[in-house]
Amino acid sequence: MAVDRTLVQIRERSYLDILDLALVVIRHRPATIGGTAALGIAPWAALNAWLTAGSGESRAALQLALIALEAPLATAPLTVVLGGLMFGSRPRAGRVAATTFRQLGPMVLYQGALRGLLLASIVLAWLVPARFAFLNEVVLLERGRWWKAWSRCGDLSNERRGELFGQWLAQVAFGSMFVLAFWLASARVLGVFEGELTWARPGLDLVFNAWAVLGIWVAVAFFAVARFLAYIDQRIRLEGWEVELRLRAVGRTMQEGQEAW
Repeated sequence: MAVDRTLVQIRERSYLDILDLALVVIRHRPATIGGTAALGIAPWAALNAWLTAGSGESRAALQLALIALEAPLATAPLTVVLGGLMFGSRPRAGRVAATTFRQLGPMVLYQGALRGLLLASIVLAWLVPARFAFLNEVVLLERGRWWKAWSRCGDLSNERRGELFGQWLAQVAFGSMFVLAFWLASARVLGVFEGELTWARPGLDLVFNAWAVLGIWVAVAFFAVARFLAYIDQRIRLEGWEVELRLRAVGRTMQEGQEAW
């Protein structure tokens, strides 16, 4: 693995630095990242719209529950693409699809069945962000034995579970603020064009409309990028990538000095 030719500089970062880096990465590869995220999310968004079409007042809660369950599967292609971009390659669409479908079984087992049971239990739901924060990356990028994904996730999150849970709480807070701002901005813009600008309290259908759902999916895609970068940061910490690069730099300097003599 060529750690000296990567998408981002190899060094340890704080979580706020990772969020800032996610914006930088998206800004540098908007078409690749945005297009992959849209292709992965679109089928699930269409399925949710169909499933919640006649659900009435429970539509918002059902939509949120479905998105919470589907988010890892919807962002699976994005994870594969980011894994390629990280080390200097740009995976083709066929390769991304093949990798995603090849790992579909473990993804459904872990991110669908197991994750769904943990979330439904409420009591054990904290394990999802604390122990399985990097499950997508483990299954899709490391591609080891599927039954070892559980222990591998434990190794990656070891001694940082409280910190990872805190990062998840920060994601919920930042994501909620973004969705609210996105919905308010879209509502005001539409109000200007439609001539219906009002500060009256809207009904549920107007609050949890397509723009709110779009804002949620945008937040999901952004935090998928941030999660991938956090995964890279965790591997840097555990495997000493930064130390390796520094040793290589020292070695090159010494070699150049010897050649100069």
